[in-house]
Amino acid sequence: MNKVWAAKKGFTIVELLVVIVVIGILVTITIVSYTGIQQRARDSERTSDVAQLKIALEKYHADKSKYPKVCPIDNIACPIGLLASELSPYLDAIPHDPRYAVDSANDYLYVQSEVMYDSYAILVHNEAAPVCKTGNDVAPGWWGTEVPLC
Repeated sequence: MNKVWAAKKGFTIVELLVVIVVIGILVTITIVSYTGIQQRARDSERTSDVAQLKIALEKYHADKSKYPKVCPIDNIACPIGLLASELSPYLDAIPHDPRYAVDSANDYLYVQSEVMYDSYAILVHNEAAPVCKTGNDVAPGWWGTEVPLC
């Protein structure tokens, strides 16, 4: 006796598992890509912020023939926010790190030389790119020689 079954309805457990695994892989790839895109976007914002700071510092230097001395101890880094009053004629607001704006320990750091205040550096905590330092006549000892120039 042959029994004729009606057309199958629904999916087998194996088919469902394969679909779930494929969806999981696609979601994982999407999340990883999205995180990388966000990090690179914040790094681009950091690059723009530092460029604005450098322009303001150069304008200050052009007017006063020195870079601002705002750090309590020479050659020791301090938060970039301390530059607000000195750079107010050249910059509306001091930019802060887009990810760590509320955490001054991870914000941009500023240091000026102790000799005639003729050089400075800014430390940038990038995410996708390495942490780096930039400025005018950056001393190798500021944040160590292992921190590259931006």
